[in-house]
Amino acid sequence: MKNPGIFFGAIIVAIVCFLIGIYYALPGVNHILVSGKTPPMDPQPAHILLFMGLAVLCIIAALVTRPKANR
Repeated sequence: MKNPGIFFGAIIVAIVCFLIGIYYALPGVNHILVSGKTPPMDPQPAHILLFMGLAVLCIIAALVTRPKANR
């Protein structure tokens, strides 16, 4: 399945997930949608791992669905 729409969509989602992962890694920023023992101003390790993992999965999806070059 070589669909360029899925390829570019996976790249965009990977970039967004990577940026959200960086956001949750910044200390001293009030992180939204946080619950649990970690204070909202501290880095959120669970959120960082989640969004970085999603970014890796999207990169793999983009590599699998990349369009072939025209010859």
